Amino acid sequence: MRLRRKIASLGLTATATAGLVLGMAPPSHASAALYCDDYNPYCMLFYYNSGYAGSYTAFVGFDHYSLNGYTFLHTGSGKGQYVKNNAASATNLSDYDLNIYFNSNLAGACDSIPPYKGANRLVKTYNNNASFGYGRYNDNCYKF
Repeated sequence: MRLRRKIASLGLTATATAGLVLGMAPPSHASAALYCDDYNPYCMLFYYNSGYAGSYTAFVGFDHYSLNGYTFLHTGSGKGQYVKNNAASATNLSDYDLNIYFNSNLAGACDSIPPYKGANRLVKTYNNNASFGYGRYNDNCYKF
């Protein structure tokens, strides 16, 4: 798993053209992080633009019921903008399916990204993303 995560992380950060930057975030089950470490099985990236472009932020940890208060941390288009309702693409760097939800509290329409895959352009949550969780089945999800 470690090698797989490192390979996936290297490929995706090359696409984003830079490494992750540490940021401060409100307390929750998930938090902004410097990188996806090998000992945490839950990690994902939100990007400000489609195609894994612009500023981005990594989230480490399990379900996150509200993205309120988090901002895009990396340099580029969108840096400093709120992540909630502003993400256009995302990457799942975990061993579990990732669901991104339209509403807070893991509710509403959603996009589902399989392990170690990405969504070049979110469909049901494009610039309308408010929460995310892992390993959930939801009929409302667009499946990547």
